[in-house]
Amino acid sequence: MAGYNQTRYVEDLLERNKLNPPSFTVHLRNDYWTLNDGRKFLYSHQITSLLDDIRARRIPVDFLELFDKAKVPFYDGCMIVEILDYRPQKASEPDLETPERTRAVLHPNGESLYADICLLNSNRGGSWSDRDALEIEARILLATSPALCLDPDPHLTRIANHVLRVSTPGAPSPLKRKAAILDFEENETDKARKFKIMQFMTPRNNKPHAPRYV
Repeated sequence: MAGYNQTRYVEDLLERNKLNPPSFTVHLRNDYWTLNDGRKFLYSHQITSLLDDIRARRIPVDFLELFDKAKVPFYDGCMIVEILDYRPQKASEPDLETPERTRAVLHPNGESLYADICLLNSNRGGSWSDRDALEIEARILLATSPALCLDPDPHLTRIANHVLRVSTPGAPSPLKRKAAILDFEENETDKARKFKIMQFMTPRNNKPHAPRYV
């Protein structure tokens, strides 16, 4: 039953690895964010999809090859991300001097498993057959999946489903809240501009310049 308690699993994984370095670190600033100590990215940048993956608590498939080359650490098949949030409560205030520090666990899924197998095959010269790939997939699932409950008792199934449902963490706050604010302001500005154009093009609002139709 312990394998169905997602919250307990995440807490246990973080506790066992609290002294180990994270897979990577994200620094969130008011106007930009950075990955580890790298370059600055605006919240509208394409690579910001990484923040969506962190929020969804899933391993970012699009960056797996990059992580593989960088030899980032994985823990029990998962990634541990450290989030340093310097953003204030109000956008008009300066960034915090001391950030809010949290750690999140990113879990694998079917898409990341497929990407992992493709990377493994590529690193070995692409010599695996379909049967080899299926064998590797079976071994990975056997090593990372919780034990199956084969008891046909429906009461036990309901209990397991209930534990899984109530222990699965809810979606955290968006990491791109600043981008959402900027998008809203840009949309409102664009709407106002279009409204002014439409008013200008309406003859009844511009009588001196209105064209005459005979």
